[in-house]
Amino acid sequence: MAAVGATGHIANLLIGLFLGLTTGASVVVAQVFARDDRQSLKKSVHTSYAIAILGGILLSIIGILVSPKLLEMLNTPPEIMDDAVSYMRIFFLGVTPLLIYNMGAGILRAVGDSRRPFNFLCVSAVVNIVLDLVLVGYFNMSVRGAGWATFSSQLVAAVLVTYNLIKSERIFRLKLKDIKFHKDMMGLIFKIGIPTGIQSAVISLSNVLIQAKINAFGADAIAGNAAETKIDGFIFMALQAIALAATTFAGQNYGAKKHDRIKQGVKVSMAMVLGLAIVLSVLGYIFADQLIAIFNDDPDVVRYGASAFRILATGYWIFGMSEVLGAFIRGAGKAVPPMMISVFSMCVLRIVWVYVTLNIWPQIETIYISYPISYFATFFLTYLYY
Repeated sequence: MAAVGATGHIANLLIGLFLGLTTGASVVVAQVFARDDRQSLKKSVHTSYAIAILGGILLSIIGILVSPKLLEMLNTPPEIMDDAVSYMRIFFLGVTPLLIYNMGAGILRAVGDSRRPFNFLCVSAVVNIVLDLVLVGYFNMSVRGAGWATFSSQLVAAVLVTYNLIKSERIFRLKLKDIKFHKDMMGLIFKIGIPTGIQSAVISLSNVLIQAKINAFGADAIAGNAAETKIDGFIFMALQAIALAATTFAGQNYGAKKHDRIKQGVKVSMAMVLGLAIVLSVLGYIFADQLIAIFNDDPDVVRYGASAFRILATGYWIFGMSEVLGAFIRGAGKAVPPMMISVFSMCVLRIVWVYVTLNIWPQIETIYISYPISYFATFFLTYLYY
């Protein structure tokens, strides 16, 4: 558990830029779809797939080569190093299908279809679970089994979403022979996607540096933090799902010049994300120990994980609100301001807090407190810009 947990932030750092490009692609597709610009829609879909394929291949090569060095630089404990390297290398083999699924799902959501990407992901999740039980539970393949299970599930999701787009009869149909880069569409996608990707990568960089500080507290702290990440991952996913829908909503209405609907959508989305965050945070806060124990019932691991969750839970609601505001700003084609705000609040501010305050108060809680502080700063600055 510690070996897998030590790899998460590094993986997010390396794939963050290209996942940001999927956001850029979905905004461009939503805008040209709303304008009924068939030629631009065709070019944007096929350019998006070209970006995903080439980006995935490059990331696989880079990730496999640099994994050991990155883990070594982050003070990964020797007893988990071999397993962590193995897991990371298998994970990076699956980056191309991961990017293809995200790009294909982003295209479908951009044209108003969020149901089929969800169905494909459900199938992928079942494949992952079954293979985890077989490879890890039955064949005792440990982290390698978990890695191959994840790889297989990502491949299934990529095949399903691509097949669906190929067989579609609508104007955004994918044709494999037409997958190539179109300069004008690349410019639009990069305009939104690169700032979003930089934002994601820089935030992941701050998490990587913070992970190095957590690693210094030992394998129990790493495992506890890994379990906490699994729990708050559900909350982040729920909040970011609303933000993702808001991005598509804003992109389509901005393309159709329906600005009043965008303003109304902001109010509705803020209410939704606030209510959801409060409910999930309260439930998580009450049952933090039991939730962490699902993954690992070692008392020290539970203590580390529950402590982290209860501190982070104080800021989930404000995080969700800033994500929604940022989504509407990006959906309107303005990706640089949210990027600059996030780089300052979630990277610079967070790292300064950890590296300065940890010398004064050398407790792991000092690290965890940096997260809600950065959430509040992000919302304040994003709200001022909005």
